Amino acid sequence: MRHFLLLTFVLLSYVLWAQDGSFSEKPPMFPECQGLSVEAIKPCFDEQLYKHISSNFKMPSDVDDNFTGNVSVLFEVDKEGSFKVLFVDALFDSLKEEAKRVFGELPKIQPSTYNGMPSFSQYSVVIKLPFGSQKPTTNEIWDVNPAKAKTPKPDRSLTTLEKTAKTEFDSVKKGLKPYEDLEYSSQLNIPFTHSYYARFDRSMNLVGTNSHTASKPFLYDDVDNYYDFKAEKTALKKETSSWAGRKLWNEHLVALQGKDYWFTIDPIFDFEVGKDFDADFNSTFNNTRGIYVQAGLGKKFNFFTAVYESQGRWAQYFNDYAESIKGADEAAVVPGRGIAKRFKDDAYDYPVAEAYLSYSPVKFFNAQFGHGKNFIGDGYRSLFISDVASPHPFLKLNTKFWKIKYTSTWMWLRDIRPEVEEDGSYLPKYMATHFLSWNVSKRLNIGLFESVIWSNTNDRGFDINYLNPIIFFRAIEFETGQGSGNALLGMSGKYKWNDNINLYGQ
Repeated sequence: MRHFLLLTFVLLSYVLWAQDGSFSEKPPMFPECQGLSVEAIKPCFDEQLYKHISSNFKMPSDVDDNFTGNVSVLFEVDKEGSFKVLFVDALFDSLKEEAKRVFGELPKIQPSTYNGMPSFSQYSVVIKLPFGSQKPTTNEIWDVNPAKAKTPKPDRSLTTLEKTAKTEFDSVKKGLKPYEDLEYSSQLNIPFTHSYYARFDRSMNLVGTNSHTASKPFLYDDVDNYYDFKAEKTALKKETSSWAGRKLWNEHLVALQGKDYWFTIDPIFDFEVGKDFDADFNSTFNNTRGIYVQAGLGKKFNFFTAVYESQGRWAQYFNDYAESIKGADEAAVVPGRGIAKRFKDDAYDYPVAEAYLSYSPVKFFNAQFGHGKNFIGDGYRSLFISDVASPHPFLKLNTKFWKIKYTSTWMWLRDIRPEVEEDGSYLPKYMATHFLSWNVSKRLNIGLFESVIWSNTNDRGFDINYLNPIIFFRAIEFETGQGSGNALLGMSGKYKWNDNINLYGQ
């Protein structure tokens, strides 16, 4: 943009546009134009003005002699025949000042006339640099009738700050760089499935590591010390040169990275077909479409969001269980996904949305607020917190130092049983948990767990007594009334027999 303005507005060769017709009865006249016909006075005026400018204009010291561009000048010849500059537009302020100086040295000439009386005329002129041999003309732009004269244009030349601001949009584009897989070293959660976590489970459980594996999902930043995600991605890449091939196999659909931000966008598709030979229906299926977004702002803040739209029908025993735990107005509750409505006659439609904000102001602390699921425990099942629950709102604090990791989680839940439903609204329930993971030695880990679940008894809502991340829940439950909540205590242990075998229990 800067170069475009330079080529458009800096001045040399001197040319002026003319429009058909003149507002004045007789244009202003230099002495050299005396005795000419009325039609010849205007071209003579342009020629004498050009001679004066080309002979007196000097390139300012801060402008390169090889620059090309324009200087636009709006000027007036008043009733006394004096030249007055009304407005100048140029890339450099020094060019504007030089144009004003040159016009200030023009002599008085015979003014224009209107109805036989002296009047003023206003013209626009474009001075092109370097000066050439083109025949110059001026453009009369103002009515010379004093009664109809317009107010001159204000000076709209840009300040230094405004010129910088005009480059802001282009600088955003120039600041982009190739995406460097920044999610693998971010504070985002690694999507939690047991099959995917098995890829780095051994690396994190080697004898001698100081990792904590019970509180899930893990952050990429936590696992990055034990597992090379970028190397895994490189190994999975396919040889392809087409845009569609790269986007399908090797890259995010959309990936942008700037100086202090990045984000990626990907579509989600999952189509499955199966067969239950003991069921009345012909086949099982699952059909999922969605969008998956992850991003980072600076080095401490990340966010994630995903939306899934799904329809499915599964093995008959699974369908029967999903319908057995439904509420009054639902077709089923899909374990781990949520409420479903009827799709056709014997299938289910179950939309799911997940999102969270992740913030790590310091290395040892991470805070998350979002809508999703959490898991506490080693192995595929847990007596503490399982991943079978539907996504729900949560606030989670993770603190890790020395040989300890401490996790505090607060959750907002819903009881969808028909007997507690009121006016179509589900009963709110709340849950708070503390989990302390301690690596006693290179091989032994001990975990201490406590939780409390309470309902909206006496409209108490979310009880602020349980918001303290380091308080003992059982004592608080006793103080607020033993019937007002359900407090649980738990303990876990894990022993690393060797690099390949762990013994654990709750």
